[in-house]
Amino acid sequence: MREIGRRGFLKATAGSALASGLAQLPGGIGGTASARDDCPLPRRKLGRIDHEPTIVSLGGMTTVREADRREEALEIVRHAVDSGINYIDTADSYADGTSERHIGEALGDRRDGVFVATKTRQRRAQPIVHQAFEASCERLRTEILDLYFLHAVHTFDDLDAALDRDGGAIKAFEHFRDAGRLRYLGISSHSSEVLSAAMDRYDFDCVYVTLNPAGRAMLDPENTNAMLAKAAEKNVGVVAMKIYGGTGGRILGENQVTAEQALGYALSHPVATATIGITRVEQIDHNIQMARDFVPYTPEECLALARLF
Repeated sequence: MREIGRRGFLKATAGSALASGLAQLPGGIGGTASARDDCPLPRRKLGRIDHEPTIVSLGGMTTVREADRREEALEIVRHAVDSGINYIDTADSYADGTSERHIGEALGDRRDGVFVATKTRQRRAQPIVHQAFEASCERLRTEILDLYFLHAVHTFDDLDAALDRDGGAIKAFEHFRDAGRLRYLGISSHSSEVLSAAMDRYDFDCVYVTLNPAGRAMLDPENTNAMLAKAAEKNVGVVAMKIYGGTGGRILGENQVTAEQALGYALSHPVATATIGITRVEQIDHNIQMARDFVPYTPEECLALARLF
């Protein structure tokens, strides 16, 4: 087994919930490109969505959102796209739209081939129809959103409100989709149970979930495995977030896990891409090299990483 953090001596048991669940999950976890220095970034299918994202993608919740670091933010976005990254995540709540604004400005004539996802925390249709959707489009400098997420739907009450057929946020999503302004509908959550219920209740195109060795979504491996299996069965795309434990990389560093291990853990599950927020432009090159070097962990190795926390 490869070295696993500070407790490399840990041995995983094949009969565990995590190991057995991962071994049986449908869907491939490889990429469509080999790991050579001169190869393009590996890509994977994003469920039924007509786009194959690179297995690492750019998150917009760190430097890209800071208003006083505009030039650095623009450089980060442009360098990511010029280096081959073709999926960017943001939200209207990231610094009150500054992240969206920087991404829209940076993309410019680089927009072709880049898939941009944004999100809203609104739970009712009216504020989305009257303000939120158009404001995101204006900041991103586009007439059509590629993917729009119901954002941070962490509880069943949130889910009930968003999916309410009498004015819930989902009605606005359908309105813009039917008008040709929105291509795909998604939902984000830290809870695999909420995401599983969401897929039972609505035909979402994509789910966005926390996935790291110490993440809340992995506290009950059986629920997470069931959610991932359901997504594969329904051909729903899966995007991984908080692979380093959230802002600041809380699970990284001395006596924890490396960035390579955290990324390897996430990508060893049936997800299409892992969004990574960065603070310096050179981190993009590191992320790209990790993606090219990625070799899936065994279920036992994933379990050993999870047992560190």
